[in-house]
Amino acid sequence: MLAALPDAVSAGFFLSLWITPLYFDQRAVASGMLIMLVEFILLHASVFLGMAAFAPGKSRSEKLKGILGFGAFYLVFIAGWSLAFQAWWPFLAFGWLLLAKLSAAMQPGQAPFERLHRMQSGWALGAMAYLAGVFLTVFIPVPRFGITGSVVSQLDLPGSGLWVSKPQTVIAFGVFYFGFLALAKWRDWLMPASNLPGLKPYLDRDRR
Repeated sequence: MLAALPDAVSAGFFLSLWITPLYFDQRAVASGMLIMLVEFILLHASVFLGMAAFAPGKSRSEKLKGILGFGAFYLVFIAGWSLAFQAWWPFLAFGWLLLAKLSAAMQPGQAPFERLHRMQSGWALGAMAYLAGVFLTVFIPVPRFGITGSVVSQLDLPGSGLWVSKPQTVIAFGVFYFGFLALAKWRDWLMPASNLPGLKPYLDRDRR
């Protein structure tokens, strides 16, 4: 349940935006859009960061170098979006979402292979949920709830596209995506280790 808490909080934030989009401020929906963009980057980053952090047979200094190297690479993308949105908080969002990614694997009493298994499984489930969320919100009509036409004109959304013309789609996407991740962590859903390419070298080693 503790591992599921960060994603549950994120899902609750998106749900509140869907119902009362101006409750926080006029930029809150744009913030939700940016969170989903940051999450897309983290889907790529978390698998490499997890392998660097929990890989067995590596010294602490080697793990730290790997984490810092991958972290610096992905922070370049976050810095670009911070400039585009003229806000510093995407770095805070990056840290919060990364905490959600690592929460299941940071539980005490787990062997290194089990930690890596949870990281890899979380990445696979997250990737499938992200693709499913995109598909569902593009091809299935999404109710506006509080994001009415008059509200959209007040949101000051940058750029163009479906997320800008119909911002309820990205907000509903966030509710579905983070809600699914919270449920998966709460129920402790794991992909079979044999289906995760990043674990194959360790399984082959154990067979030998």
